Amino acid sequence: MRAKVELTAELNRPFQYATMTDVQAAVLSRLPQLAGSPVRSDTSNEIQAAQDILVRAKTGTGKTLGFLIPALEGRLRSLEDFLEKYKRENPEASSNEAKKALAAYAKSTVGALILSPTRELATQIANEAIALTTHLPQFGVRLLVGGASRSNQLREWVRSPSNDIVVATPGRCVDLVESDPLIRKPLSNARMLILDEADTLLDMGFSDDIATVTKHLPDNNNRQTFLFSATVSKQIREIARKSLKKDHVYIDTVPANEVDTHMHIPQYHTILPSAEAQLTHILRLIAHDQLLHAREAAKNGGVGGGKTVVFLPTTRMTQLFSQILMSMKNHLPWGRDTLVVEIHSKKTQDQRTRASDMFRRATAGYSVLVTSDVSARGVDYPGVTRVIQVGVPGSRDLYIHRVGRTGRAGKSGRGDLVLLPWESGFISWQLNDIPLKPCTIGETQRELAALAADWDANPAEFAPPSRTTARNGHSRDRSSPRAMTLPAALSPRLETLDESLKTNVLPTLDTLDVREVFASLLGYYIQKAHELRTTKEVVVTGLKRWSVEAVGLEEEPYVSREFLAKMGMNDGRTKHRGKPRQDYGGFGDRGGSPWEKRGRQSSGDAPRRSPFGGDRGSYGGDRGSYGGDRGSYGGGERRAYGDRQRDSGDRSSRSRY
Repeated sequence: MRAKVELTAELNRPFQYATMTDVQAAVLSRLPQLAGSPVRSDTSNEIQAAQDILVRAKTGTGKTLGFLIPALEGRLRSLEDFLEKYKRENPEASSNEAKKALAAYAKSTVGALILSPTRELATQIANEAIALTTHLPQFGVRLLVGGASRSNQLREWVRSPSNDIVVATPGRCVDLVESDPLIRKPLSNARMLILDEADTLLDMGFSDDIATVTKHLPDNNNRQTFLFSATVSKQIREIARKSLKKDHVYIDTVPANEVDTHMHIPQYHTILPSAEAQLTHILRLIAHDQLLHAREAAKNGGVGGGKTVVFLPTTRMTQLFSQILMSMKNHLPWGRDTLVVEIHSKKTQDQRTRASDMFRRATAGYSVLVTSDVSARGVDYPGVTRVIQVGVPGSRDLYIHRVGRTGRAGKSGRGDLVLLPWESGFISWQLNDIPLKPCTIGETQRELAALAADWDANPAEFAPPSRTTARNGHSRDRSSPRAMTLPAALSPRLETLDESLKTNVLPTLDTLDVREVFASLLGYYIQKAHELRTTKEVVVTGLKRWSVEAVGLEEEPYVSREFLAKMGMNDGRTKHRGKPRQDYGGFGDRGGSPWEKRGRQSSGDAPRRSPFGGDRGSYGGDRGSYGGDRGSYGGGERRAYGDRQRDSGDRSSRSRY
């Protein structure tokens, strides 16, 4: 117990925690067993004595420290064991020789390998590990994730005197362990394997990657394994059976009678009458949340105005909606004091880290995170007041994880699901046990109009003193507030929102960009027709109409018969009321698929730059390091992998579209 008391004292320095959470208390009460046997005979006996655990804990309950502290204590104990054994076997060795031997051992082994499903969560874990080990300057924390420079990660691995805690996403870990012996050999001597968000790792299809990684680690009897999961399904139990020792301990920190977080968050769904209403309704939902929290923010000098996370089904749609929202900010209640942050897989890892930190730290004004599913799980964003999901999420569980970004730590929140008419089957077939309430467009308009009338009647009560807001969401000058400058009364701005969108914004969108969004949605939705209890033909027709009605294409996109045949749609020919259907739409002229035509110039001009950011196909950023041996991860620009990144993780893969 001596080590536990000392570590708890050290925790008070970087984290300032007065008490432990339930999961921390449950796990750390077993710290002597988890850190290994106090018998210092040899490493194998120590490993065999250390307990394996399967822990059920909700996201956002402090479980990261629950596994980092045993990992740290176990590593320190194994280093002490090695040093004592070396001195016992080499009694004539000098102090310098012993230090060199210990350094060689630390370099040739890994204390703990932590696998995390997303880059954001992996980065968050690595930064907590750095903070935890501030009193151990010689302690090495390595981060191995996709989207960041592979060569930089290898360089840091080689330069580091030790790799005590290694945090990785599965794809990058497989890539490195199978290609580089400098990483493979130390991992073959890893003391501990930790699977964080194990259910998410499996949901995202990383089971094969996990198996590949564990093949290069010591076997079950010669390593310690922790599984942390929000749910314990049959699949998780099967992984536990294969990965954990038979005498492993199951720790459940979720009370049997506790209602799941998503069950007490007010949740609403809107089935749009047509695609034409989609963007306007989403903007109104954001404005509605801004107004609900404006009065509270006014009392606090602009702090606590609320945060919204908008989830979109594909990276391309995320890029497009972020562009539209930036153009429409002045029509929202908070106007230019609305911070818009964009995260998706086409951002470099450094860009994603900076955007995530900016949204997390933002306190002044109102913030909107526009994101794909890279932000759906594990990452903690404090103060999120609303989650808006546009379109059908990847699964029922993903819907729940997204909603869980709000209403955290006992605070209030709200979830909205916005669907097109042909997507409505997802609610009745996938979410029938979730307390979703209908929310019509008219109802939202009426509530918004009433709130706007209150604002216009007494602007000072709603419009707080505002400060020049820095990019990180913090005020640059807290001592001299300036009055919020609004272009006009709020009600007229909201009344002209739809007209301005269609007149001033949609015509400026690049046609090829919109068609790329259509292609990405087609690839996403056409395989989900069975989940919607509809046909692939209905999905294609619905997306064609969306491209015209929602985002302003002049004519419906064309999709070749060959593509439809690959999607199992009868070579593009289907019967409809006794007549053959026409081909589905067009990407301009009818010769070749959209991805074959993507690079062509429409008028012979020089290659254009995309408003989505950077030249098409570019890597997007200069190389850099993560900001020092002991600093937080996420400084400098690194090269990304562009189109070859998956939203949910880090492995390179060909586009499905």
